[in-house]
Amino acid sequence: MTGRMNQRGMALLLVLIVVALLSALLIEFAFSSLVDLRATETFRDRTKAQYLCRGGVEAARMILQEDNNNFDHPSEFWGDHLVNIPAGDGDVGLEIADLTGRFNINFVADSRGNPLPGYHRFQALCEEVLQLDRDQAQALADSLVYWFNADKTVTTPDDAYYADLQPPYSRRGAKLLTLDELQMIRGFTTENYNRLKPFLRVVGAEPINVNTASPEVLYAWQFSAAEGHVEIILDYQDIEALVSYRQAAPYQELQELSLAEGIADRWAAAWLSGSVGVRGEVFYIESRGRVNQGIKIAQAIVEKKSNRLLTYKVE
Repeated sequence: MTGRMNQRGMALLLVLIVVALLSALLIEFAFSSLVDLRATETFRDRTKAQYLCRGGVEAARMILQEDNNNFDHPSEFWGDHLVNIPAGDGDVGLEIADLTGRFNINFVADSRGNPLPGYHRFQALCEEVLQLDRDQAQALADSLVYWFNADKTVTTPDDAYYADLQPPYSRRGAKLLTLDELQMIRGFTTENYNRLKPFLRVVGAEPINVNTASPEVLYAWQFSAAEGHVEIILDYQDIEALVSYRQAAPYQELQELSLAEGIADRWAAAWLSGSVGVRGEVFYIESRGRVNQGIKIAQAIVEKKSNRLLTYKVE
């Protein structure tokens, strides 16, 4: 009798063990199924979010095309930041900025290594933004001149520096395609790059939009003559007056710069003819699409007049 009881006890124990194993397997299967389901939902939401942010870029391009006046100023509709606009199963956020107010660094020198008017402008900008002395700022400007030199038969003073890096590389010998490339150039440390980045661009023509240019760029834009022949027409107080006026009302034509306090016609002597305007040429667009927990951000640069997409990436 005792033997039978022991056998029944063992059978019960085995049953309990089997049930426990099956329960564990069932829980593992349910958990794996839940994880797969969540991954599938996340992929679905992120895919939808990507389409939404692409749609936001197209909406921004339409906004810019409908802005057909003769000036560009952040007080216009394109300058409003649109946040959480309902769209489909989610929402879209949109930001548009005029890049024409920034310094196009590709106009520092030509492809033969000859400095352009932008050389002294960039040097002045480095002095203002990075608080460098004249020699340090000139060294940065020279590094750009050497990097742009397309003649690979010519050895520049920076070539040995690039050859000694690990891993080594050679100068591009052409204009910059992206701002990030600056970090490959001698002297442009991460700190210098991050501080200069908000003032720079690599697309579009050379002229700047006085409606969106920063005070630092407006001031540095006077440094366009040959070394030793730079006359500063507008001091810091004048630049502040120009910026203060546009905060209240946009400059709809260049002649209105004379309306800023104390400026009169001096602005025409401060900047080279044709180097400033009141319209934007290239614009930056950032579109954020969100569906539940799925988020995608699209960044684009467009040429306003032609509506041409210059760059596009999704993160």
